[in-house]
Amino acid sequence: MVIKGIESGVGVERAFPSPIAKETKVAAPAEDFSKYLGEMVGKVNEMQVTADKSIQSLAVGESKGLHEVMLAVEKASISFQFLSQVRNKAVEAYQEVMRMPV
Repeated sequence: MVIKGIESGVGVERAFPSPIAKETKVAAPAEDFSKYLGEMVGKVNEMQVTADKSIQSLAVGESKGLHEVMLAVEKASISFQFLSQVRNKAVEAYQEVMRMPV
């Protein structure tokens, strides 16, 4: 089987790019993970703020209904519990790595 353009060597670089790029900057995995965790904490915080605002609007009579407030509060609660579990697993993994003999 011959791939079109490969038989003469034309387009080889485009079809199979070199694994070592000339000007490619790749972020370190630790930076990506910390950025992801930061975004996750931000989203959980936004959900908490939204739930607080919906509770306040219900208290002053501006809210459309109790069910919407309860949904916002439960979403915030579940997202916080999930974030807590991710944190616990990360701490547990760190402790396990630290217990490994060198």
